[in-house]
Amino acid sequence: MATVIQAQRPELIPFPVPGDAEMLAYPWVWGAGGEVSVQDGDQWVSGLADPEAREGIQFYTDLATKHGFSSAGATTWKETDVLDNFAQGNVAMAISGSWTPATVLEKAPDLAGKIGVVPIPGTTEGISPSVLGGSHLSMFNTAENTDLAWEFMQMMTTGEFAQQWADQTGYFPGTESLLQTTMESDDPLVKPFAEQMVDGGASLPVTPKFGAVQAKKTTNAMMQAILSGQKTVDEATADAAKEMNDTMNGN
Repeated sequence: MATVIQAQRPELIPFPVPGDAEMLAYPWVWGAGGEVSVQDGDQWVSGLADPEAREGIQFYTDLATKHGFSSAGATTWKETDVLDNFAQGNVAMAISGSWTPATVLEKAPDLAGKIGVVPIPGTTEGISPSVLGGSHLSMFNTAENTDLAWEFMQMMTTGEFAQQWADQTGYFPGTESLLQTTMESDDPLVKPFAEQMVDGGASLPVTPKFGAVQAKKTTNAMMQAILSGQKTVDEATADAAKEMNDTMNGN
């Protein structure tokens, strides 16, 4: 598809490969059969330098470095930059979350009826897994009226208001009873996201230690090194895997 877009609409970026958006890199790792990091006893072992992960990362970065479907500027892009450029009509295809259509149409109402959604394709068939995640609604412990704040959070996350919030934002509701309705939707801008979540959802390491990895931007640095030509895929993944292991195992 990117090849067709590149030929017929040369003014567009067919498919940006952002260097500062780690969540958009992991589907290619998982889709090729690799792992980000797995627990082995009391140790965490990164899979980024394994052959499967390298294959996925090579394919993903080749879309930019070999096939020219991305742009040099995208090397420093975050997810928000991808979304903004899509809404501005500079980008043809992008990976993003279920809230994206509503956000895009708010920024660019003229795109109504002109955008579509598909799950992330697998290497040969099916779906490549993507990151399952969500947002947290929290209350500061310095709040002056904690009871009122807690009541507000309950209203936002259950029942009528939770459904309104989900409908208006495109985020999936956080309760199973409301989620079922979303899963049964025939909306072409909703159903593929639901399919992706159920059939292709995957989780990052469930440990605060992975937060330290994200704070160091280990995966982002790996991606940017490859996209900028500073390192090969093998070199960048080896360095990232080592840093990930050192960080998560307290070295």
